[in-house]
Amino acid sequence: MLKWLNVKRVFRWEFLKNLKSPLFLVTTLMIPLIMLVAVGISYYTGTRVAQEELRVAVIDETGEFFPYLESSFSNMPVTLSLSDPAQRERLADQVEKGELSGYLVFTEENVQTGMIDYYVRSTKDMNAALIEKPVKTALTSYRLEKMGLTVEEIGLATAPMVLQPRSISGEGISIVGAIAPFVVSIILLIAVMTSGQVLMYGVLKEKRNRIVEILLSSVSATDLLLGKVLGLGLLGVLQIGIWVTVGLVAASRFIDLSELGMTAETILPMLLFLIGGYIMFAALFAAMGATMKGVEEGSQAQSTVVLIPMIPMFASSAIIMSPNALWVRICSHIPVFTPIMMLMRLSVTAVPWWEIASTFVAMMLGLGFFVSFGARIFSRGLLQFDRTLSLGEIGRMIRREY
Repeated sequence: MLKWLNVKRVFRWEFLKNLKSPLFLVTTLMIPLIMLVAVGISYYTGTRVAQEELRVAVIDETGEFFPYLESSFSNMPVTLSLSDPAQRERLADQVEKGELSGYLVFTEENVQTGMIDYYVRSTKDMNAALIEKPVKTALTSYRLEKMGLTVEEIGLATAPMVLQPRSISGEGISIVGAIAPFVVSIILLIAVMTSGQVLMYGVLKEKRNRIVEILLSSVSATDLLLGKVLGLGLLGVLQIGIWVTVGLVAASRFIDLSELGMTAETILPMLLFLIGGYIMFAALFAAMGATMKGVEEGSQAQSTVVLIPMIPMFASSAIIMSPNALWVRICSHIPVFTPIMMLMRLSVTAVPWWEIASTFVAMMLGLGFFVSFGARIFSRGLLQFDRTLSLGEIGRMIRREY
């Protein structure tokens, strides 16, 4: 029978033991540090590129094209200078010395074909991408005017098109808001699965060192399993909370966080599926650790357990494109697939409340089975110190219990 006082003791011991471990401290601090350094480098280089003024010379053999370029580049940090075609060698020398970013050549022929030559020090030079769009705009305006269009008509013809998705309720749809919950949910679930792997290796270590004999003299195997799962689960939530906080602070430099659209209606179901999925797979991790003799066998078992919830990821494109397809809705009720599939669906579509409830019930039934199944394997496998249990032996254990 489950004794919550024993569960609480194991929970507290497991939480504090891992909280003070060097591995937890290093991973908790290093990942946000890496994120901040990456964002800092990106921001610094992006700012430098944005502030760096390009100096581009133009050879205009048409005699008409340069004014269109000046108009197109008017709001960009680019200085244009008109040069004589006879000065190509001097321009090439200036580009080689870094005095010019590059030079453009426009002829009657390439203006018609659109194959514009831009001479730079190296073909790997990134500033070609920065000037391509305004050159294309200038070329379009030049061609349209040659066709007899007025300035107003050219402005109308070249006006940029912006596709604005809107829901039937009239609210605007943010691309950031649509993608962010999916990305964050998958990252969270992967992090939680990592905690499950730590749990499995912890069980293997205690089994190898015979510590488990002492533990089982004071608490039942079920109490031990549940305490470990909950202790590492809280530790995982703490770690993830730190990572997400740092990630949001870093992301705020580039996007408006209000566009994320993370409301209580979105967050609550996601948390329920994350927590339920974690407990279900953590019980399996612990059970697998109890049946293994050493780390080598544990690594193989770990790969198998991790693969199960990742199967829906292989079909993620189809799920995202058709989140309400019949096969997707059916598979969402398979407990081992429920967490990942529902996290993906919740991030891209409005799932009816009754379907959220039915998939959650299906997951909880699976959770109950896996916790019960894991506890029985856990209790029998912990004392098998010198060997790895075969699938046949595990099957016979379960049949005797049920």
